[in-house]
Amino acid sequence: MSQKLIEIAKVFQTPLRLNAKAGDTILIMTDTQMDPLLWQGLATAANGLDMEPVVTIMTPRAHHAANPASPAMQAALDPKVDLVIYLTSTAMAHAKITEDLVDAGKKFILMEELTVDMLKPGGPAWADYEAMNRLGLKIAEVYSKGKTVRVTCPNGTDLTVDITGRPGRSIAGMPLALHPGKGGGCAFPDGEAHVCPVEGTGEGRVVFDLTAHSVGSLKEPMILTVEKGMVTKIEGGYQAQIWRQLLERAGDTGSYNCPAEVSIGLNKNVVPTGSMRTDKKMYATSHIGVGDTIVLGGTCHAKLRLEGVIRYPEISVDGQVLTRAGRILLDD
Repeated sequence: MSQKLIEIAKVFQTPLRLNAKAGDTILIMTDTQMDPLLWQGLATAANGLDMEPVVTIMTPRAHHAANPASPAMQAALDPKVDLVIYLTSTAMAHAKITEDLVDAGKKFILMEELTVDMLKPGGPAWADYEAMNRLGLKIAEVYSKGKTVRVTCPNGTDLTVDITGRPGRSIAGMPLALHPGKGGGCAFPDGEAHVCPVEGTGEGRVVFDLTAHSVGSLKEPMILTVEKGMVTKIEGGYQAQIWRQLLERAGDTGSYNCPAEVSIGLNKNVVPTGSMRTDKKMYATSHIGVGDTIVLGGTCHAKLRLEGVIRYPEISVDGQVLTRAGRILLDD
């Protein structure tokens, strides 16, 4: 066994210990675009913790939020599987499979778009997950009690949305039921606090300036105009054109829903790489979603789920400022 594989397996013990126990069966869903060292390291870590890993390998999905191949879906829903891990090159958190896992009471970990570099010592996988969760719970409480979120930024962002009755959540590498009495999950590397706003209430402009799904690091800002909770215009360079084409090909009104999520990153170990897996978890940034909200408890069922990141947002809830200029003001 190579030294690199041993090191990767050691890192993966953290999410496995937080989400499973000895004797559990762990299903690892991966695809041919992911580095094989990742699924091998996960399987090695599971074996070392007396868990039973099962690996399914498929071709990459056509787009984010697309379901895995049918055999992998059936394996994930097998009653004997205790934990499902998404180790895929496309994000499937908002695919139909996740709704099915939640309804079936199953646990899952999102590791989409993961790279070996993200697991290096001192990186996002090595963050203090307990400390992130304590901070995330503070933010989640403000969200849960709030009515209106406003997101502004010197880059031109100015968005308001209603969150009345919508729960805030802290997601920091530990299992979280997304709906009372049902299944749930987390991500790895992780670290965010989010809320799913009321559909149809978003108004204003969102300017992504760091990273975005399907395009990576942004070469120039991507500007979304939001009216009555729907994206009505996407401006910017060639990367904005890619988003326009993705949405047009989907041919689905719900995929324009915005904001599908307003999240605050908690992970201080993240350095931007162009990957949404970690960039959207970066401390004091915000990622805002477009499209599906069903998994988060919303009412919009869409074919697509896309997200982008704002580097220095100012986020307030009913006038209480939570983030400003790269700081989370609730942080002790």
